[in-house]
Amino acid sequence: MKTQSKTTGTIERNSLEGLFRGELTEVYYAQKQLSGVYQRMADAAQSEELKKIFEQETQNTSLQVRRMDECFGLLELTPDTKYADIVSGLAAIADTMIKDFAEGPVRDAALIAAAQKIEHYCISSYGTLRTMATILGRVQCASLLEENKDEEAETDEALTRLATSINPLALEGV
Repeated sequence: MKTQSKTTGTIERNSLEGLFRGELTEVYYAQKQLSGVYQRMADAAQSEELKKIFEQETQNTSLQVRRMDECFGLLELTPDTKYADIVSGLAAIADTMIKDFAEGPVRDAALIAAAQKIEHYCISSYGTLRTMATILGRVQCASLLEENKDEEAETDEALTRLATSINPLALEGV
């Protein structure tokens, strides 16, 4: 089944190429939504180290969007506007953690939990896209997507390390 789009041309919807382009577009718009989420979490965090992680992730998100722009350019494709439902749910979790917990170690622990859910979504999305790009012979896109995945994994690891010091504080009620 082929569908026509103003911005993407004809895409075979029952093909790996069509799936790749659709997923790439979803993750692209998800990343654009996430920048604001990370800034809200940085503003809400008490731990200076956690604030720094979130601020760095805000910057990483901008770099990741630029890499995806490059990938779209390599594909000679302009992404269709696509709302990423999963990201709105993940953003809602982060906002709920900010609203429901008073400033302090418990809120920071909650923010880490919310952020790791986001990171795991991004890691799995970029890994999936990288594999598809490789199989489709889109080597440059695969490399760009791998860079994004690696950055997300580094952030996840930093959050895990930080959780080992914040979670005991949350347990003590400090």
